[in-house]
Amino acid sequence: MKQIIYFSLLLCIHSIISAQHIPMVLTPEGHEQKYEYCMRNVDPTLLKNESTLSTDSDIDVLQYDLFMDWRLPFATYDTVLPSYTYSGKNSLQFFARKELTTIQLNGASMLIDSLELNGKKIPFTSIRQPVNGTWSFTLDMPIAIDTHNLNIYYTYVGNAKDGFYYYPKGMFVRKFQGLDSNFVEEDLAYVMSQPEDARFWMPCNDRPDDKARARITVRVPYDSTLSDRDNIRVTSNGDLIDLRIGNGPASSLYRDYTFFDTTLIPTYLMVVNASRFVDFTLWAKNPINNDSIPIYNYVWKKDAEGIKTDGSEYNALHALSNTPSMISGYIPLFGAYPFKSYGHTAVQPFWAGGMEHQRMSSINRTWLRGWSSNGLAHEVMHQWFGDLVTCDTWGEIWLNEGAGTLGEALWYETWGGYPEYISMMRSKRNDYLRINAGNQQPPIFGIPIENVFNYATTYAKASWVYHMLRTMLGDSVFYSVMKTYLKTYAYGNANTEQFKNMFATLAPKPPIEYDVFFDQWLMKPGHPKVKFSILREHVNANNERYVHFQVQQIQQGKDIPEVFQYPLTIQFICATDTVVYKGLMKTANHEGFVQLQSSLKKAIIDPRSDILMESDSASGVYLSVEEQEGPRQMAHIRRFGNDSFVSLHSLQSEEGTLSIVDIRGSQLYSEPFSLQPKEMKEIKLPHFISGMYIVLIRTRTAVQPILYVQ
Repeated sequence: MKQIIYFSLLLCIHSIISAQHIPMVLTPEGHEQKYEYCMRNVDPTLLKNESTLSTDSDIDVLQYDLFMDWRLPFATYDTVLPSYTYSGKNSLQFFARKELTTIQLNGASMLIDSLELNGKKIPFTSIRQPVNGTWSFTLDMPIAIDTHNLNIYYTYVGNAKDGFYYYPKGMFVRKFQGLDSNFVEEDLAYVMSQPEDARFWMPCNDRPDDKARARITVRVPYDSTLSDRDNIRVTSNGDLIDLRIGNGPASSLYRDYTFFDTTLIPTYLMVVNASRFVDFTLWAKNPINNDSIPIYNYVWKKDAEGIKTDGSEYNALHALSNTPSMISGYIPLFGAYPFKSYGHTAVQPFWAGGMEHQRMSSINRTWLRGWSSNGLAHEVMHQWFGDLVTCDTWGEIWLNEGAGTLGEALWYETWGGYPEYISMMRSKRNDYLRINAGNQQPPIFGIPIENVFNYATTYAKASWVYHMLRTMLGDSVFYSVMKTYLKTYAYGNANTEQFKNMFATLAPKPPIEYDVFFDQWLMKPGHPKVKFSILREHVNANNERYVHFQVQQIQQGKDIPEVFQYPLTIQFICATDTVVYKGLMKTANHEGFVQLQSSLKKAIIDPRSDILMESDSASGVYLSVEEQEGPRQMAHIRRFGNDSFVSLHSLQSEEGTLSIVDIRGSQLYSEPFSLQPKEMKEIKLPHFISGMYIVLIRTRTAVQPILYVQ
């Protein structure tokens, strides 16, 4: 028979908070006084009471008071079991938005043992056990539109591979190429919930738009004969407000860790980790007021004692040493750090790289080899975008992950300037273009939950939406709006429409209308592919040089816009100077004339990488004045993306035929053409199977063969 643990929490929140300081077991070594005097408080101008959210849920959870007894999983030695179990209780204070006779919540891998609503026990026969992630119970009489209290006693029964994870000491993890094999260093239990896995380890209202206050208590085994660092320790969100030792069956000891935070949190950002951790503290300085922000780090002993910095061993102190500069770098851009502290708990195995659990990110132990500063910066950025302001629904996750990915580049900018920033953004663009080579990726907005971690769109392309807003509006406007956005929706939720309206209100009259901008980049798939269709240098009657250009959008694909609108920049590099043209691309073709001081050498579309696009090669296709006066070459082949073009030009009127033959001489394609004097024309070549072909350009007076490799 399953053992159900009933308990009562003996101290109210006020009395616990006003009790003695955090026990020495978790205070940073050598920093007790600094912790007490330098722990920053949350900016009071950002705090606000929770309000009823506009959602489809019948209830709004105001607070979770969760207890979990994890002693049984830790009683398993040196093996992986097919099933694990633990007992728990979750006390919910919730607001009913309407009169209810049926209350539905989320839950999986668990049995609901008993319920108490407003102090009254609910008959067991009224409980519908979890099926497909939800469970419910019915009432004889409806409850009123009001605040209610629900105690849920439950038993987790699962494989410890969804939501709740357990790995015994010594279990083989993997072998890294050229490095040592990896094993679980100490017994390890943790939770990981994004997007909807909190329901696997606690009964809850598992949705990102229902943020609540959370008090979390976890019971783990304790051995009084061992030092603290050799016992199991627990990390979680918030402050450690209580740590108690108790007696279990057969005089076995346990410790109850209790964490609490007054700031609101969604279920997917709640975390608990338990293992034999050692800890160390780093400090981030607020560059605005010189306040100090503690960063608490929990790792295995082997990882804390590593000394090599070449990646051949785990070295937690070295790997995490840049985190303070990340926090310090984001504060001037986005405002005060929104929580009392930050931290990392390193776990392995871990299916993700990192996870931005509020105030205590979980990171893959592999990051402790020093390979993943980008990932650390990403999770720090989430403390503003994702934790402080959370997406309303998973279809809006680009708001979280696009900002987190942008944060990687912004951290580079804090120490390397704009060149390092744009280099990182170009790598994100290249990732997107590589993954989206066949234009098969979905739009950013409304991505289905089964594809929510789509790197190409949710992360890389979404980061470019932020980047393009920045380059279109300028830094002063962009960061001002972002700060106001974060302050307006602090500790709550926001959606794309609210994000857009914030820009429309504070930065009206943008170069590209916001409705157009957000529709083409978020609601539609794809991106612009842009090439020169005309690029000609001329000298007029006054012996003045100028270039005549036309750029053309040629992107194709299902639902991809035929025309993207964006600020257009072209850099004309000449023999002795450089000329920059700026305009707005609002049609499929954009034509213009630019005066030059010397002979044209190169033309580059979007030289600063302001827009997410595939653009023409840097040299373009053009005839300079000197080339027009030189030996006549009627055609050459130019590649652009996956397509190839034959560029035709002539100093006189010409008529002819373009044909393609294979290496056996069989004609595969033919198309007539005509040219006016000094005209340049391009013909797109058809796609053939891979091989070698000959393109023949025939006119009345000549034949020009060109080798074409498909």
